Amino acid sequence: MFGRLLQQPPRQHGTLLVQRACMRAVHTTRYARGNKSVTSVANEARPNFDPTLPGRMPSPWSKFTGYMSFYKEGLKELWANRSAYTDIKRRTARGEQITRAEHQILTRYPSDRLRILPFGVLVILAPELIYLIVLFMPGFCPSTCVTYKTVAKGAAKHDALKQKLHLRLLERIGEDGLSVSDFVTEQALAKAAARGSRLFSMDKLDRGELLMLYRFLGIGSMGWILPTSWLRTGVARHLSYVHKDDSLLLSEQAVGQLELVDLFRACQERGIPSADLPDYQLRQALYSWAQLTQKQAGAGNILPIAWSRLVLLNRSVKFGNARREMA
Repeated sequence: MFGRLLQQPPRQHGTLLVQRACMRAVHTTRYARGNKSVTSVANEARPNFDPTLPGRMPSPWSKFTGYMSFYKEGLKELWANRSAYTDIKRRTARGEQITRAEHQILTRYPSDRLRILPFGVLVILAPELIYLIVLFMPGFCPSTCVTYKTVAKGAAKHDALKQKLHLRLLERIGEDGLSVSDFVTEQALAKAAARGSRLFSMDKLDRGELLMLYRFLGIGSMGWILPTSWLRTGVARHLSYVHKDDSLLLSEQAVGQLELVDLFRACQERGIPSADLPDYQLRQALYSWAQLTQKQAGAGNILPIAWSRLVLLNRSVKFGNARREMA
């Protein structure tokens, strides 16, 4: 039965069914080629309904069938990603360039394939339990089966956590002889990093600081059970992924084209608050972040930028001589 479920043609690699639904409800933005400024082409509010479902106020049965249809499509996409992953990995080994969509498959599929069998069995045998399981264990879903509603709820919880981590970090930087002013501008951040602060060296971070970054960047919620060396490796690997992703976002001019679910994910991976901000501000914050990280030679050099994101949180940041709003 599971095989029959996957026989229909899969969706195109790197896309989600929810993306097409979001296109009708969420505005996009355009990035001017000349001065790289952000222009909003629409001013619609973020949908307060789940665009995964048919209609704005579906009946209970329509809601159930809508989710089932979405999950089946997600499983078909995940099945297609299996062969795509092998091809992408082979091409990267040969040094070939890949797109951002392919980079996402390369990053997400290894963990997704561990979920495909249990989630597929659940869809077939006990679909009525999926809502409760996803509600309490959102990590149970493969990335291709995550709904807008799940992402939005996760963003709200993550933003609440960031507030607590923000206050904790303000105390920590004072102990290291730093102040908020050291993180406000690009130049101040560079000077603080040049002074050799322990916070800006991955090898010198203690367990508490590594765990703070691990949670702030949305790497995982169970970091407290991991050895310190694993936390350090996890943070370094995540920053490397973000640095590469930023490069692809800028080279493909993709920030203005991201659908809402992907936009949420990208912001959460960089610690950018996203639950209560309009779409255009998230795009602007993501674009500014990507521009700043690409000025650094490697992934290790964006550690100060990650700390500045947590120190400033919702404040605006000055980059060079221009002032850009950073969520």
